[in-house]
Amino acid sequence: MARLGFCYDQSRCVGCNACQMACKDRYDLEPGLFYRRVETLEYERDGHVVIEHYSGACNHCQDAACIKNCPTGALYYREDRTVGHDGGKCIGCGTCTWACPYGAPKLSHKKGIAQKCTSCYERRAEGKEPVCVEACITHCLEFVDLDQIAGTRELTAETPFLPDSSETRPSLLIWRKEHHE
Repeated sequence: MARLGFCYDQSRCVGCNACQMACKDRYDLEPGLFYRRVETLEYERDGHVVIEHYSGACNHCQDAACIKNCPTGALYYREDRTVGHDGGKCIGCGTCTWACPYGAPKLSHKKGIAQKCTSCYERRAEGKEPVCVEACITHCLEFVDLDQIAGTRELTAETPFLPDSSETRPSLLIWRKEHHE
């Protein structure tokens, strides 16, 4: 079975937030609530200041902490192994928000339940791309079978700014800027 997930080419991201805003608009999210978040990171590497952008959302982990810790079964694996959320089962307890090391599920104060990225499951069922992928002006985001592309580029799930991938086995691969230097 395919391991579907996001492939993110960090070297091409300009931090424009088009992916973040397309998602926010598509799902009509309340102020302050985002499924995908673009962050600008600044840190030192080899004596130089490095500025990078990171576009993150739910990583549809293969060993998802949100699913393991949800007391109602509102979070589950879909048949394509992405992480789904059933708002009708969610009681808004927030357990998923503290269990996820990536901070993907968010509590909606307006709806009183948790919400998260669905990788635009409904759009994908229609043969379309997730809105974040479609909106990306630099084409640095893809939603693909990660096992098919894993050997084609120097991709990693390990970064200095994300938790250890062995914890949840995220369906995420990143092409880091340092691979070009």
